[in-house]
Amino acid sequence: MKGRTILALLLGVPATVLFLLSVAFPVLGKTGDIFDPLLSATCHRLPERCIQMPWGTNGLCARCTAFWFGLAIGISFMYPGFIRIPFWTGVLFLIPLIIDGAVQSLTAYESTNALRILTGFSAGAGISILIFGRLLKD
Repeated sequence: MKGRTILALLLGVPATVLFLLSVAFPVLGKTGDIFDPLLSATCHRLPERCIQMPWGTNGLCARCTAFWFGLAIGISFMYPGFIRIPFWTGVLFLIPLIIDGAVQSLTAYESTNALRILTGFSAGAGISILIFGRLLKD
């Protein structure tokens, strides 16, 4: 139980922080500059792929923002055992991201931010299922 708690904190806290930084980035002003290296290290941050919010442009792309949110939400449900989802289901949650990213990379197809949000959230939740689904030993 102790190892699961440490793992949940090691993954859940950074995921939550990255999501919140991404959403709050436009309103942080000069204070946000100190977070630029962290956000840039985790994402390409192409402006046309970022979420345009009423208060400014998101600090991460749509897919990365949704990924960190999906991971944080997934951990918050999987860690305490509110939901028991088999380990292999996590792989299924990753498939939409893999397909969308591969098709976009290999063809002239350009994904939309709405689809990036869906695939990012699904992948984040899928990673939490892969990690905690294995630990729960379905």
